[in-house]
Amino acid sequence: MKYMIEYKIRAGGIPLDDSFAGSQALITAFGKWKPEDGLTVHAFVSDLAAFGGYVLVEANDPKVVVSFVSKFNAWNDIKVVPVIDVGEVVPVSAASLAWAREASKG
Repeated sequence: MKYMIEYKIRAGGIPLDDSFAGSQALITAFGKWKPEDGLTVHAFVSDLAAFGGYVLVEANDPKVVVSFVSKFNAWNDIKVVPVIDVGEVVPVSAASLAWAREASKG
């Protein structure tokens, strides 16, 4: 299964020195990270302000995704959304539309 992960780095509301220290700690920790066994990273992108971004991953076991994102919970607000390829959605949506049309007839 594929998952779209959105992350936002927490940066506000703390003294500047603490912000610098937190940023450095995140960079240091990220430098030591490598994908867990069973996790395929298809895309890992940042917004242009470098305060957040998206990661498209694939894993058969959702616990692998939990393991990945929970490593960075101290620094980031994270949202994980299961996703499927559009090519897989279209036939399901078409069948659902056909059912809805038929079911809504009086």
